[in-house]
Amino acid sequence: MGARLEPPASGLSFVDKALSNRTTIQPMFRRGLGWAGAMGAAWVGRNIHQQNAALQHPDQIDPNGRLGAMLAARRFEPHQVGAGVFPAIRAIHAVFGNIGEQQIGRLFNGPQAQALMGQPRNQANHQQLGAMEHQYWQDERGRGANPLDEFMIQFGANVNPQMRGHIQEMFARMRDRH
Repeated sequence: MGARLEPPASGLSFVDKALSNRTTIQPMFRRGLGWAGAMGAAWVGRNIHQQNAALQHPDQIDPNGRLGAMLAARRFEPHQVGAGVFPAIRAIHAVFGNIGEQQIGRLFNGPQAQALMGQPRNQANHQQLGAMEHQYWQDERGRGANPLDEFMIQFGANVNPQMRGHIQEMFARMRDRH
């Protein structure tokens, strides 16, 4: 029979002792974070590359996807609702890519959303656009092609119009500063 692991005399279990050993855990933790950070950076970099390619060649992009939604919001002036929508969609795409995008571009390319994005930047107008988007995601529940898509749909369905309005305005203000 193999050697039996006995609990250390200190009363800590073998696992507790291993986890408390700085020479064992900290390097493993750092390596794990390093790999996670590298993978996250590669993912975000890939998504930003997709955005830049879409901006350079909009005619090659599916207008119904998330990149199509981004393109639908790109040409609005700083005083218009769309000024906050464009960077908000870019941020969502940078983090989540095309996961759960469904056909969100249809909403933002549609005449009602286009008209709203051209309206003056104020909370009421932001919330009105936010209500349209919120309803879109509510209607998409249960339609995800896979669990990750469904997770993103559920996430979108749970961000209310008021929060969407605040997020759009926050991104518009950040854009104002740059």
